[in-house]
Amino acid sequence: MSVAETLVRPFVLDAASRQRIHDDARATLAQTAHYVLGTADHDRTDRLWPADSAVFTTNPMSVAYGACGPSLFLHHPHTPAQLPEQSLAWLLKQPLDTDSYPPGLYVGLAGVACTFLELGLPEKAREVMALVRKSPLLFDEANILFGCAGWGMAALRLYQRIGDPDLLDCSVEAAEHLMDTARREGDTCYWVQNSDGVVHYGFGYGAAGCGLFLLQLSSVTGEVRFRDAAVQAIDYDLAHRMETPLGWQWQSFDGDTLVKPYWITGGAGIGSTLVRFHQVLGDERFLAAARRIAHDAAVKFAVEPGLFEGLAGIGEFMTDLHVHTGEPAYHDLALDMAETIMWFRINRPEGVAWPGRWLRRISDDYATGAAGIGLFLGRLLHPGPRLLLDLPADD
Repeated sequence: MSVAETLVRPFVLDAASRQRIHDDARATLAQTAHYVLGTADHDRTDRLWPADSAVFTTNPMSVAYGACGPSLFLHHPHTPAQLPEQSLAWLLKQPLDTDSYPPGLYVGLAGVACTFLELGLPEKAREVMALVRKSPLLFDEANILFGCAGWGMAALRLYQRIGDPDLLDCSVEAAEHLMDTARREGDTCYWVQNSDGVVHYGFGYGAAGCGLFLLQLSSVTGEVRFRDAAVQAIDYDLAHRMETPLGWQWQSFDGDTLVKPYWITGGAGIGSTLVRFHQVLGDERFLAAARRIAHDAAVKFAVEPGLFEGLAGIGEFMTDLHVHTGEPAYHDLALDMAETIMWFRINRPEGVAWPGRWLRRISDDYATGAAGIGLFLGRLLHPGPRLLLDLPADD
């Protein structure tokens, strides 16, 4: 029996089940896109699509909760839809400034820049990235969700597409700050979140996300010190796993009473990061750890279907492993999770709607609702690179 067989849930979908879920996912993806297209409100300025209530406490444009997430979904080649010109015009006319917008990737200006890049507007993306560097919050936090690891990764992405050396300098500036502010624990490193003075774990808020940025930068620049710090960062999160009756699990932060299997906080985010460490460095221990996390995170049920802290984020991790290893067992696990996700569908005249955080309201956003779920379904049907997480392969 292979390592993969011992570390993946002991079932394989039969061909008929696999085809049935594929067909259902394809139809659901189309109806999800139809709903998102039908629920844009171009007369509002506080938000374009229905979203988690966080859109009103953050900003109307962010990737996570604002208009950029659904725009990325509608524009993606795997989505059977197109971003309407009216929606693009709405995006372009939104006032952007450093008072209303933080600099980060998923809730701030760097994510807006990446969105314009994906929409085929590199000069607009460069313009927004220049605004990022003027933010008074530039170095407030380290993490990838809204800190300098996130805007550093965005600058690196723009550099690879546009080729402007100033963008690479921007990315290196973020990395140098991470190097200067990292704390050490043995042969590992980590960062304390300034907003609460607490150490967080995982992709979104913890060392894993910072490590992925440093790893990608090292692969572009050849800087060994960035690679070494990246390994120390992922090793920190690995060292702080919880051994539970359900296997390897992670707290969101030091002292948390809960453990989670999700992408932004939990095992799936760390596992997805480990897949990319193995892809770049080839060290088998990273792949072995990712397989172990996949075994322990392979759940059939969760409270929410969404991307950040729901089944879609775990399904994306299984798809990461499938894309990287080529092993069909991981694709079957992702399909099995997709089947459960589709139980959450809400059929409306406009198409298929999705409940967001805590299942309290319909949401089209990336973090909790239709955009994140739709992007997962599209990648499930067409396995390949992961939007915003993988650097451009053709550059």
